[in-house]
Amino acid sequence: MALSLRKSSALNLELEGSTGSFRVGSIADTNNTLEVKYFLTDLSLDYESGASAQVLSHLAPVRELFETEKLEFDEIMQRDIDDARVSAELVPYLLDKNSRDMVKLFPPIVVVILPTVPNANRPADKYPPVVTEVGTSADGQEERRTRSGVVGQEVFEFSQPILDGEVVKHDLNRLKLNTERTRLVIVDGQHRAMALLALYRNLQDKWTDERRAPYKDFYEEWTPNYIRQFQLSHISLPVMFCTFPELDEHYKGDFDLKKAARSIFLTLNKTARKVSESRNRLLDDNDLIALFLRKTLSAIKNRDALSQNSIRIFNVELDQSGDRIKIESAIAVTGVNHIYYIIEHLLLNKPDDVSGISARAGKYYKRTDLEAFGASRRLDARNILGAALADTTYRDIFSRNAGDKLAEQYDTNYGTYLLDFYVRFAPIEAHCRASLSLEENLKSQENRKLRPILFEGQGMSRVFNDHRDNLREKLKSKEFGSEATKIEEIIKNLDITAGQIKNAIDRFKGQRAANFVDSISDKNKLKDGPDVHPKIVGFISDLYDNVFSSVAFQTAAVATFFGEVERAQAEAKKVGAAAIDVSAEFDAYLTSLHALFVPRSVSQFRSLVEVFVGKVEGEITEWKLVRTPHTFREVVYPGEMQPDQWPKYRYMMLELWRPQNEHLQAVVTASRDICRAQVFKSLVGRRKDEFTRNEVKREEDLTPAERATFVTQAYEAVRTLLNNLGWKTAEIPSKKTFEGLSTEPAEIGPAAVAEEDEVWESAEDAVDEGVSSAE
Repeated sequence: MALSLRKSSALNLELEGSTGSFRVGSIADTNNTLEVKYFLTDLSLDYESGASAQVLSHLAPVRELFETEKLEFDEIMQRDIDDARVSAELVPYLLDKNSRDMVKLFPPIVVVILPTVPNANRPADKYPPVVTEVGTSADGQEERRTRSGVVGQEVFEFSQPILDGEVVKHDLNRLKLNTERTRLVIVDGQHRAMALLALYRNLQDKWTDERRAPYKDFYEEWTPNYIRQFQLSHISLPVMFCTFPELDEHYKGDFDLKKAARSIFLTLNKTARKVSESRNRLLDDNDLIALFLRKTLSAIKNRDALSQNSIRIFNVELDQSGDRIKIESAIAVTGVNHIYYIIEHLLLNKPDDVSGISARAGKYYKRTDLEAFGASRRLDARNILGAALADTTYRDIFSRNAGDKLAEQYDTNYGTYLLDFYVRFAPIEAHCRASLSLEENLKSQENRKLRPILFEGQGMSRVFNDHRDNLREKLKSKEFGSEATKIEEIIKNLDITAGQIKNAIDRFKGQRAANFVDSISDKNKLKDGPDVHPKIVGFISDLYDNVFSSVAFQTAAVATFFGEVERAQAEAKKVGAAAIDVSAEFDAYLTSLHALFVPRSVSQFRSLVEVFVGKVEGEITEWKLVRTPHTFREVVYPGEMQPDQWPKYRYMMLELWRPQNEHLQAVVTASRDICRAQVFKSLVGRRKDEFTRNEVKREEDLTPAERATFVTQAYEAVRTLLNNLGWKTAEIPSKKTFEGLSTEPAEIGPAAVAEEDEVWESAEDAVDEGVSSAE
């Protein structure tokens, strides 16, 4: 008798529910659209349902499923979780003592079933081959099966009964999963899911995994005894498991699983709770600028312990709060919105967008035509793609092949230098080196609380503080009753952690200041014992908070270089001269900037202080600061430095820059003279306005002597600023030369003042104001 051998199925989790489908993408019946086959069921805390407990043991936010450090940017699909909000709002909704016997209702949690790369904990690009076949179930029911992977190595399988020749979608449908070869990735509703997971983990003591443990503190107040007061069988949330059957190893279109998952996320969040602009930019597959952004971020992310310089991905604020542009994380020095803004300007600017020191003009989010706005020329698109493809490629309409080729060209022409700025600009390197030192210190201490708060998601510090505040409010309102003592102990521990966080940040700022002044030959004069004097640390910290980490400064540092080089290349080409060596000039440019920002003596450090805040009298550690009329802000622009005001910092870069190439030198000199004229004229006008306002005097009543005073005051302020920026007195034009620039002050519009902080203008904002978006 022959022995029949049959492979055992690898599917180890079975769910019951309903099946359906929809499509994602932009144009039907092309490579830009994809079927999503979903399975709708529910999860509860009723442990008599073994399937719910099993799913909850495998379901987790992305931050716990994958090591973020090992993911590429196109594999990141979710924003940081606000654990404080989950604990303060969503868990209480589930455990409402005023309606403890009522069923709670949430919208579905949306989960994508992703296969993993063999022998690696990261998502694969495609499913194993997907087949659809008709068979018979164990109870003799005819059914249609949609399975990914051969028997014994399956990833998933849908089973749908066939009745009267029709496939049933709603009754007796089953989904089977191989939890060893898949990850259940939440693409929408991770806050809702976290509320359910927190209760489950508190009841079952499931926080021991090292990737879960850092978040346990946010949910400690929900003790098992408190949770068990409620009807747990009534706590149930709908869950939609999504697959993409077309996206198997035979698929030839533009999608992969990560892009498909991002498409679901963006589709669902267009009208849901607003996702930050930075997160949308990270995920957007329909924007070439976002694609280039991810190219640069991936280059930063791939830096490791063997990298020569110190910048790491935690130095980039990935999920900036709301649409604000000021960096919140102490560890970050730039952000997604910063880099996006820079790339967008480099590729889509027009020659007249920047005029001297006036605010940059143009609604860049509406610029989709690559040819009309110069991106096609800057990326050599017609040569790289061919004329036919280049003519049909737009910022928001492009094939995957075209996008990949243009991203490579972007990296060669711009991305390499943008990264080089973040790597080699000394103040940023000083910051990143200090943060790396702190991170390594916390790693060596195996500190499982501080390191995640400071380094794993810039929102965690904000979430931590919100959580402390929420608990204090609940304790004050006597919400916890007999559990109050437990809550008081939790708050006490959180206060200890908060103190440790502050101490760690203070140590980081001290080390950053030490790095910043390290090139000063007589740096001991800046110290109080072995450490940099606290007042010096304070000045340097303010410089980072308000200058180095700003969109305006970083854009000026990069865009000034490329703007002038582009003009100089055109001039050189006109006369048949050799092309400018961009790499050599970039080296010279950074050296020029370092003449101010890497002081070599205490005297040069004093000049730096005088440029930004005022004159230090006496010993520098005494910090007797005298406000002066010749700081950069007093001379150039006293208003709010919002992003579009970056040409003000451009003027500073032009004053510092000493190009090597003669054509570039001529272009830089011409641009600098235009800026000087605008700065001087504007300053004369402000001095006149201050005088007439203070003296209650009309302009037409001013005497020639008074007018001459305004010119003299403006000239002395400009001359002193130029001295501090490195110009010798003999090199500075005379007052007469400045007077000859113009007899009327330049018209330079004031910046719009934002509420509380600077914010981005989005396409939605423009639509609200009656401006039609290009989208």
